[in-house]
Order: sequence, then C-alpha cells, then structure tokens
Amino acid sequence: MKNRAIILSILGFFFFGVLIACSDESDNISDNNQESSEVIKPTISCTDPIEVSAAEGAETITVTYDAPTALLNNEPIATTQITGLSSGSEFPIGVTKNTFSATDGEGNTVTCSFTVTVNATVISEPSDEQPYAFQNGVKAPEGKKWVKVEELSDEFNGAEFDDNKWHRNPASDGFSWYGRPPALFEAENVSVSNGCMNVTTLKYAEPKEFRDITWTHGGAIVRSKAQAGYGKYYECRMKANKTIMSSTFWIAMKQNCNNEEKRKLELDIQECVGRVHEGTHTWAQHWDKIFHSNAIRHYRDCDTEEDQETRASGVKNLDESNHDRFFVYGCWWKSPTEILFYLDGEYVYSITPTTDFDIDGYITMAIETYDWNPVDEAGSIFETGSFDDLTTKYDWVRTWELTDE
Repeated sequence: MKNRAIILSILGFFFFGVLIACSDESDNISDNNQESSEVIKPTISCTDPIEVSAAEGAETITVTYDAPTALLNNEPIATTQITGLSSGSEFPIGVTKNTFSATDGEGNTVTCSFTVTVNATVISEPSDEQPYAFQNGVKAPEGKKWVKVEELSDEFNGAEFDDNKWHRNPASDGFSWYGRPPALFEAENVSVSNGCMNVTTLKYAEPKEFRDITWTHGGAIVRSKAQAGYGKYYECRMKANKTIMSSTFWIAMKQNCNNEEKRKLELDIQECVGRVHEGTHTWAQHWDKIFHSNAIRHYRDCDTEEDQETRASGVKNLDESNHDRFFVYGCWWKSPTEILFYLDGEYVYSITPTTDFDIDGYITMAIETYDWNPVDEAGSIFETGSFDDLTTKYDWVRTWELTDE
C-alpha cells in the first residue's frame, strides 16, 4: 500500500504539472495570435494654425510652413495635399484650410488639417485713388475699376467753399427745408479751412423769428448740385461735433406729391449725435457712439391707404464717441435692392430696402436738432465749447463709379 501511494502521488504531481504547463502554453499562443493580427497604420502630424497679416492694402501674402510628417513603423512615407495651398504660395485674405493625407501599401489612409488666416491691414490714410474699402482688399467686379465722380467729390483743400458743387442755402437747393426747430439752417454756419468743410453749431444770443417759428440755435445743411444714384460708392471722412445736434451723411430724394414718381425715399449712410443725456429717448442712448444707416420709404399725403412708411436699418455700436476722431463712413449703393455699408474701410452690414431704391437723389450733410435728443439745460457746451467742439468737420467727400478696365 505504501508503494502504491507513492506511485499515485508521483503521477498526480506529473499530471498537475502538465495541466499547469498546458495552461501557460495556451495563454502564450493566444497572446501571440493577438499580436500577429494587429494592423499597423500610418500616422500623420500637421503644423499648428498659422495667422499672419497682409501688408497695408495688399490682397495676398506669401506664407511658408513645414510640410506635415507621415510615418509607418517609424519610417517616413509620402504625403499628398488634398485642399488648400502649398507652402510658399500667395495666400488670400481670409481663412484657408490645408489638408494632407498619407496612404500605406495596404490602402490605409490618414489625414490632418491646419488653417492659414490672413488678416487685412487697414490703410492708415485712405488714398484718393479708389474707395477706402477697396484699398483694404474688397475687390471690384471682374473687368471693372473705380473712377472718381468729380462733381460729387470734394477734398475741401481750398480756401473757400465751392458753391459750384454744393448748396448751403436752403432757399436754393430745391427742398426748401430750413431745419427742425429749434435749430435753423443757415449758410453762414458753413465754411472751409485747414483742409476741412466745417459746419458749426451755435446758440443765438437772442431767439430768431423765421417763417413764424422761433429758433434758438443754428445749424446748416449742405447738398450736392449733381445727382447721386445707385451703382456708385459714397464715402466721407467725418468727425462729429460734441453737442446734442447731429452729424450726418446721406442721400435725399426730392420726390413729392407733385412729381410723377411719388415715392419719397431717403438713404442714410451715417446719422449720429454728439451728446446724449437723461432726456434722450431710451432707444437713442447710444447715438453718440454709433454707426447707423437707414433705407426709408416715407409716407406722403398723396400715398394710398395701403402705403406705409417703412424702413430697413443697420446699426453698429462703437466703443468710441463719434466726436473722438475722424471716421470714414462708406456706402456701396450696389443696386436698387442691395446696399452695403463700410466703416473705416471695413464691411459692417448690408440693407435690403423695403422698396426698390432706384430714384436719384442728392448727397446731403445736415447738422440739426431732434425732439428725441432735445436741448437740455445742462448743455452749456454751446456757451463754453471751442470751435472744434461745436463743429462737424468733413475732411473729404468722395464718390466713385465703376467703369470698364
């Protein structure tokens, strides 16, 4: 019995060892099979996003970058660019997405992408060779170029106001509008000096009686003698006065009930005031720091009951007051149904009018009072302000039209 027990014990030990060994061998075979079935794919790595600025007035800039790296088993393989522009190309203003791919011999493909952002550099001083916005990268239509319309443009560099181009007397401009009380439009408040047209506001020492209305303040209105129409680009460089009165640049249409075309339209390119206060209507509390435009279809007595006053507007609130510096306000009256607006050479917004804006008008610059921003008792600037404080200044007005190249 003793010998039998010893034999069984030896057999059991041998069998157990075999079981353990089989178990270990089985695990090793499984791992080896798993490793041998794993697919090795290529990898690819792109550069970080690139952001650059074009030269002043340029539409493109040369950009170089490191080509992406693709590896297979730590060995480099070829890459192919499938979108964007190659290193060393002229990149346009805006964002260009560059995508690269790599494919191994088994058909496994990987891709990566990065962007190149080219920012336009705003020209510090607009030239008089083309509209400011088009100097900053906006392109004219194919085969066209901008040519200045001299009769609707003025650099105001002379010593005297050009009465051949502009009306400054409301009695002669064909509108016969003398202002919105209490500010009276008077030609004597318009002058030219130091390269600017100046429209100066004032408070009268004694109220004036004119057309059975009492006027306490003075402003002015200037209108072009030549007509302005769609298809042209209009711009001015203007610095607002610091009073409650307005500073404006717009196009007024002369249509009224006596004309065959009775629609009364108004295209406001810029309308702001120099100062707001507690008495200013709530909706106008930002009008001293604003770029604001309108396309208005006015209601007239001769309109039908179905006709209503309608308007489409664009607004951009500013961080600066309109009297802090000169701003360039621009408008491309592109067609009767599309009007684009620009601030300091950059596109801001578009307006789609509620009716076709297909009627010619007159460039207008009116410095006036509003009942929604009334003269207030605290507004002592009329007594204490300097000439610059009280004056809306126009460095220049320029109008452009497209012609064939």
